[in-house]
Amino acid sequence: MLSFRFTPSPRGARLARRLACCQMDAWGRHHGTPAHDAVELITAELANNAVTHGRVPGRDAELRLSREDGGYIRVEVSDARGERLPETRDAGTAKEWGTAPRPGAPGKTVWAVVPAEPVRG
Repeated sequence: MLSFRFTPSPRGARLARRLACCQMDAWGRHHGTPAHDAVELITAELANNAVTHGRVPGRDAELRLSREDGGYIRVEVSDARGERLPETRDAGTAKEWGTAPRPGAPGKTVWAVVPAEPVRG
């Protein structure tokens, strides 16, 4: 699992995306694979939204990436603005997505689940 707090700034959002890519590489899902590219895109979008719409001065945003049973990657981005929820729409590159209260802090978490192909040795 990767857990990373980042400043709610464009630089912080870029760093969150880059770290998600590095974690996917560490898990054997390299650039150009469907899972890597989907996680990169989703992380970039959610981190940018957290910076643009969820920013509260003095409060960090957070990225969490985890592997789930059944061959899925879960991407979570939390910000401090619980009252600003995203519009419901098609999941796009994700299998599913949603929102939840931010664990242990004010705000919300937007999450997405991405199918991840098996790693070949």
